[in-house]
Amino acid sequence: MDDPIKERIGIIFWQGATHRMQSASFYMHYDPFEVFVATGIRNFKPPLLSGYRDYIKNDANREALHNILESLKDKGYMIPEPEYKRLPREFDVEPTYGYLTRYRSMYAYAKFEPDKTFHSEAIIDRNFKIYEDMLDLHQWIYEFTCVLE
Repeated sequence: MDDPIKERIGIIFWQGATHRMQSASFYMHYDPFEVFVATGIRNFKPPLLSGYRDYIKNDANREALHNILESLKDKGYMIPEPEYKRLPREFDVEPTYGYLTRYRSMYAYAKFEPDKTFHSEAIIDRNFKIYEDMLDLHQWIYEFTCVLE
């Protein structure tokens, strides 16, 4: 049998009026070795990064995001580490949950090897469960991006 033309595929479902890569989204990436399922935005372009930092200046927004991320970690999902080491210029002092100011993206993800479930209709239920668990993060990001529109 010949090899397929493509060995990997990425699928994104986004919500919002901004560019798909700068909108709250559900993402799936499959290749022969890994299944990557995520919710969020993988890279804030400068206007979105600025908007994110403005949004988390609000204590309630920052606390809500922190609580969502902690809940996802408790469920076994992965959150990338903050990309920046220093407090951004926009912040005079380290706020509560100051680590959130050092992100250049915001997403949560799960990774697993393609297994029996992956090669069956059960993958739909597995991914739906992941997205259902991550829905609060998706909604938080959607709300923050709507403020920018």
